[in-house]
Amino acid sequence: MTICFIGHRTVNNTEQIKVKLFNTLSSLIAKGADTFLFGSRSEFDFLCWKIVTTLKKKYPQIKRVSYNAPHETAYTSKGERESCERFFSQAMKHEVHYADYEEAVDSQKAIKANKNAYIMRNQEMIDTSDVCIFYYNKDYKPPIRKSPNKHLSDYQPKSGTAIAFAYATQKKKQIYNMFIEKI
Repeated sequence: MTICFIGHRTVNNTEQIKVKLFNTLSSLIAKGADTFLFGSRSEFDFLCWKIVTTLKKKYPQIKRVSYNAPHETAYTSKGERESCERFFSQAMKHEVHYADYEEAVDSQKAIKANKNAYIMRNQEMIDTSDVCIFYYNKDYKPPIRKSPNKHLSDYQPKSGTAIAFAYATQKKKQIYNMFIEKI
């Protein structure tokens, strides 16, 4: 069974979410989960990575997969790439399997992906997974962005997590949402 993790960049109620994640992942491993896909640089992914790494000590058969595609990193800033490399080199002392799905993404898709390549990556992870674990707050809105055209007004971008959540729902994937309202 394959599981992917997708969530907002920042996490609230971290200690409660750790417990919820640990219990959910332990239960899924008992049901046959053995492959875990990570694709972001978010606080949620890092939290999930740490918990899966802890569980790997008890279940050495599980695999952690960094799911970054060539078309995604081509449009990621140098700082973000370096941050991602630090994240994975610090987070793991053991193996990392990098998913290579360049063949699955034709060159036209890669060219069109530009800065939204993470959407394609998330969709590929969802398509590959049996279960999707999200940290999704339906009320979250990313910061308003300046329009690249000075004659147009600023705009409200869509949340990548919201887009992925809608996609996973449409694909009828089994979804666990780890989001907990602040008390």
